[in-house]
Amino acid sequence: MKISLEPNASIESKDIPYLIHIEIDTLTIDTGSAFDVPMHIHGNGRTLYNAEVCGFRAEGRQPDEVVTLVSKLMSGLVNVARLPTYVFIARRSHQMYPVYTVGDEVLATTPGGPAFRHIELAKVRDYLSDYLHLIGELGVPGKSEKLHVRGVSRKSLALVRPIFYLKKRPMSDDENEFWAPVFISSSGDSIYTYAASGRREVDMNKGHEALLLQSQVAQALIADKRLKDIHNLRIDRLLPDYWQTIKATLQAHPAKLVYDDPKLGKVKLDIYRNGKFVVAVEHRQDEDRYSLFLGQNETDLADHALQDLVRRGLITNSTSIRIEN
Repeated sequence: MKISLEPNASIESKDIPYLIHIEIDTLTIDTGSAFDVPMHIHGNGRTLYNAEVCGFRAEGRQPDEVVTLVSKLMSGLVNVARLPTYVFIARRSHQMYPVYTVGDEVLATTPGGPAFRHIELAKVRDYLSDYLHLIGELGVPGKSEKLHVRGVSRKSLALVRPIFYLKKRPMSDDENEFWAPVFISSSGDSIYTYAASGRREVDMNKGHEALLLQSQVAQALIADKRLKDIHNLRIDRLLPDYWQTIKATLQAHPAKLVYDDPKLGKVKLDIYRNGKFVVAVEHRQDEDRYSLFLGQNETDLADHALQDLVRRGLITNSTSIRIEN
């Protein structure tokens, strides 16, 4: 690894006077890759410099101190000759757990403790959550926080927030939950996720890219015998602005998907059409995120929504959901 301190040539460089340039030669399998990690300056009675690598902060009174700490961080973060693909974050405790992609599996590590691996990211999060609950890191199971996922920029090594998730629930005993965060690429001209042993990526296309990526990942999971129904792979927790972009690509449908919530009463979900299938949108108001149900037609759409709403305890039986014009 070659690491150097370079002046930030950007016009907006007042708060980021330097970039830590990192070139990978033998540290990881990503030989030839390079990163530019921003170094920030701030003062609270004294001048301090800091930089973050995969969410882990290095801080010092002099820029050279931070460079030295970043070098140590880089070496410490490498596992199985790789840098993390994701980082799980426990928000209350501020603990972070790197997650690595190794062939067909993902691997999560804990400081001085066990590592957890599985083909599904969702299962790794479950295993890690169970362990952290057991040792008291996440509090009481079912009553405390969950682990939140962030991606790692391949340009700056900064943490990246997902713009939505692709998710499926098991439909039978021989299926596992699938859960994959989707990110905007470092260049900003595509969206991507990791699924079925590879990076799946689609160019930005005025909102069309979200459903194109859903289709690409669904087909890969079906080929891998990890998904049976393309419409069981949902687009979940869309950021509000991005939902508006996707919405502009859909055609309004006259019917509504309606269900009876014991607490909220009658709930109506708007339905849209996209080519050969229909989409119902649910606004998760507590998070201000949007989730999409997919179906071949109205009946199929209601069936897919029913499975998820029953699982979440929002309805109790099939008679609680229907299509209304």
